[in-house]
Amino acid sequence: MSSERVFITGGTGKVGSLVVQELIKRNVQVTVYARTPEKIAQHPNVTVVKGDVTDLTPFEKAIPGHTRLFLLVAVGIPDASQVKANIAKKAYAAGVKQIVDLAAIRVPWRSYPLLHVHEVSEQLIYNIPNRGYFVSLRPTNFMSNTASYLVETIKNQDTITDSAEPDDLQEWVSTQDVAEVAANIFVDPVEKHSDAAYELIGDLITPTRRAEILTKILDRPISYKQLPVQQLYELYLEQFKSHEIAFYASTFRRSNPVNRGMTLLLRREPEDYQFWAIKNKDSFLK
Repeated sequence: MSSERVFITGGTGKVGSLVVQELIKRNVQVTVYARTPEKIAQHPNVTVVKGDVTDLTPFEKAIPGHTRLFLLVAVGIPDASQVKANIAKKAYAAGVKQIVDLAAIRVPWRSYPLLHVHEVSEQLIYNIPNRGYFVSLRPTNFMSNTASYLVETIKNQDTITDSAEPDDLQEWVSTQDVAEVAANIFVDPVEKHSDAAYELIGDLITPTRRAEILTKILDRPISYKQLPVQQLYELYLEQFKSHEIAFYASTFRRSNPVNRGMTLLLRREPEDYQFWAIKNKDSFLK
């Protein structure tokens, strides 16, 4: 049994739940802070604390005795940057040695409000006086997005839709890889990663190539349909009722190379889109 005790916020989401599973595999004691404890599968290594990030009273009572914190806060909650900073302050004050924060990829300052929340919270936490170690994980677009809010056109129209050119390279990363990076950091000595910020890019692939992969996996023709950015924005706005999300989802474009450090952090090669799509084939079935 590891001597580390890891406290996790956001442990019922698509990344946080995987972090919990990976820490269990590594025989680490985990405490999950959740509004809906019934979503957490029972396990001898897992303790569940009912609570919400907007009321940190249960958090303050439960955090003493933990050595590390996985910090994940939904950007849609009011004043999310300050909420993350408040959690971090209380964690460090209680003796937490290391915080691993799920942030987001870096873009020009204030260019995307959806990502700006993470930029501000990183600065607030980094500047906490006499704090412990602070590691930021900065993942690019999740592959799982193509099996959630982007999946309906694949299921119903056999098309991938985006505003990108058919041969534009796009960045992707699997949530499994993000979770394993976090878990590996938690079992490393805290001094190893110090105050690192890791950008996580697992694959670089065009919309046309994604359509080819899904065609082969699903055994039916999947094509790519490029939409005018205004049309795509309106579709996302109708779906999410949020300008910030719709603006980001319809306009974001970045194509940095796959980060070579991913292999070191994962201790294996990162998942590419084809590997991920094969694992998640059922998500695309009609």
